[in-house]
Amino acid sequence: MTLLVKTERKIDSEPCLATWSEKLIVGTDNGFINTYDEHLNPSSSWMAHGVQLFALAASEGKVYSASNDGGVRVWTSAGDKISELPPPDGDIGSLCVFGKLLYAGDELGNVYVFEDTNLKAKYNVLEEVKDLEISPPFMFTARDLYVTVTEIKPDVSKDRFVTQHVMEGRAPLRISGSKLVVTGRGGNNIQLHELSLEKKFNKLHEVKVSDMILTSLAVVGNMVWTGGWDGCMRRWKIDQDKLHPDGEINLGTCINSLVATTEANAYALLSDKRIVNVVAK
Repeated sequence: MTLLVKTERKIDSEPCLATWSEKLIVGTDNGFINTYDEHLNPSSSWMAHGVQLFALAASEGKVYSASNDGGVRVWTSAGDKISELPPPDGDIGSLCVFGKLLYAGDELGNVYVFEDTNLKAKYNVLEEVKDLEISPPFMFTARDLYVTVTEIKPDVSKDRFVTQHVMEGRAPLRISGSKLVVTGRGGNNIQLHELSLEKKFNKLHEVKVSDMILTSLAVVGNMVWTGGWDGCMRRWKIDQDKLHPDGEINLGTCINSLVATTEANAYALLSDKRIVNVVAK
């Protein structure tokens, strides 16, 4: 399979973070959020924070952003501010929406669970939360050395939790069906794990992605997209509990973030102020 650049757009600031919710939503190094349609035509733009965004998420017409200048801010997809959530104890570094709940992880190891504007629960996993994923009742959090699997029940307790498993790995991480994809501790590999406590989240396979650090990971269906410092965007197919290479393209500069919308379509944010739409043919 071949990966090709379908469309690209040059912007005025460096794009740092991306998410997708009916449109491409991009956070920049100067605190702006920009949105684009699937062809990278600009839709809306607004200043969300005074400095670079640290975390970004979106769901059902709402955009959630965080930096080091207060709490999580909630916007419409057109840029109208809806609310600002209560200030956290530390800077928020990761955001995840699952169902009606927003999960926010900070540099002090706290994970805040919000329903609308209300703090529903708060847990502490003892290390900075650089990325998090949810597969109820489990929460997966990672920094640079370990992935922690925590059993939580926000509807039952606001602060009680059980640490069920710890394994080697680091951010970023993603869930796909019955599988968990984790970046290896060295930052160069990706690992495929069973998404099962009974099987102790067994590692099924590991492949080397790059000689340089992986910055971005996206999963749709059985396809994993990766990107990092080497500027190469790669696609991997999950088949029979293994990761198989399925396309590669060199975009020429560091990939800050990427988001995939289908198994054959993804967007990369590049350090030279470009946004690139890559497709598999």
